[in-house]
Amino acid sequence: MSNDSNSFALLLHFTPYFQTLGMKEIWQQYGTGKKRRMLLLHQAISRLGTPLAKTMIEAHILTVDDCMSKVGNKHAV
Repeated sequence: MSNDSNSFALLLHFTPYFQTLGMKEIWQQYGTGKKRRMLLLHQAISRLGTPLAKTMIEAHILTVDDCMSKVGNKHAV
């Protein structure tokens, strides 16, 4: 349960590995109150494909990640 895009990117990256260990589904809760949603990471992997899903973490680190982003001015750093 996290509204953090870092968690989503990490889970997306590692979901194919978890699937090789026998995991069938992985869900991430997103939002609060009446706006809660469940993100189906296993479904995202099947639509994106494993290579693209594993590459998403690299794009996330370069553009959005609070700790590692090299693009733009990040106040959280």
